[in-house]
Order: sequence, then C-alpha cells, then structure tokens
Amino acid sequence: MKHCYKILFLFVNILFAQTNQSTHQIQSRYYSSISTPPVDKVHIYTGLDILLDKKKNLITSKTIALVTNQTGIDQDGNPNYKRLMEFEKTKLKVVFSPEHGLFGEADKNVTYEDKIDNLPKVYSLYGKVRKPTKEMLDDIDIILYDIQDIGARFYTYISTLGLVMEAAAELNIPIIILDRPNPIRGDIVEGPILDLKYQSFIGKYPIPIR
Repeated sequence: MKHCYKILFLFVNILFAQTNQSTHQIQSRYYSSISTPPVDKVHIYTGLDILLDKKKNLITSKTIALVTNQTGIDQDGNPNYKRLMEFEKTKLKVVFSPEHGLFGEADKNVTYEDKIDNLPKVYSLYGKVRKPTKEMLDDIDIILYDIQDIGARFYTYISTLGLVMEAAAELNIPIIILDRPNPIRGDIVEGPILDLKYQSFIGKYPIPIR
C-alpha cells in the first residue's frame, strides 16, 4: 500500500510540474517556437543615433563638452566620443565623467591627472569637483549629456545631470540630453518621495525611488 502511495505522490508531482511552469519556461518555449528571436525584429535608436543620423545640424560648427561614461554608445557599440571626433564639422573639446569614471571601472573618487590616449581633456565630476566650473566650460558652445540611467533615484547620474544643467544655465550654454530607453520601464512609479532632510548626492531631488 505504501508503495502505491509513493507512486501516486510521484505522479501528482510530475503532473503539477508540467501544468505549473514558470514564466521563464513559458517564454522560452514561445521564443523557441518562432523562427526569429524578437530582439532581431527591434531596432532601438538612442538619442545619440538620432543626433548623429538626423540632427547633425544641432552640433555642426560647435565646440562640444560631453558628459558620458561607458554606456554612451551607438546602436553598433561605438563610443559617442569616437563618433563625435570623427565628425569633422564639430570639435569635442572636453569630456566629463560621472561616478565610477569614464569606463565604469572606478569605485572611489576619480581623477585624470594624465591625458587619456586619443581623447581630449577629461574631467571627473565625482570627486572634489562635482559641478563643471567656468574654466572647464571655457569656449564651449553646447553640452551633450549621454548616460544610460537605470530609473532609480539612488543612481547618482541624475545628480550629476542636475549640477551640469545648473552650470550650463549660469553660463547660458545650451544642453542636449540624449535619451536612452529605461531598462526597467519608465511608465511605473514606485516608492516614497525623498524626504529632503536626508538629501545628499545619492538622493538629491524629491522624487520617488522609481
């Protein structure tokens, strides 16, 4: 009798496992059933792609300051600074990096004492200086901001953006924010508003967590 119960228990568990598949299993089975993965059918054009493919007039004959890090690439994986330097009708004069540095490899405050090969002057905005100075923006015609954010308040990139915008406003320099898709979606708002008693560079603005 016990043996029969064991067989019945095993059968029920197998049946349950087959009828209660995870979302990942269902998605995997669906994607395996179609000839082309959905990623191959979607072409995402970031703000950088649109600027360089369709809106070059906005930066033609301009001296540019670029705020970016390793996420600032076009749809083919080319760094934004490389694309800008290849565009003969503009001059990329200075690059600013946020927290973790230009290449996303730093854990602490970043400094660029030595020139980086094949790049113009690079300044860190995560150290003693977090807001571009007048001297750093000397002769700049326009500022480009191109960083992939995660859509969470405690990412410091939005704090860097705010300080760059303040500096641009004080010096009457236009700024273009090159948009990128939010990987966790931008149509959902979650979490409490920041209490400004706890305001810091990690949480600078009274916005929700997400």
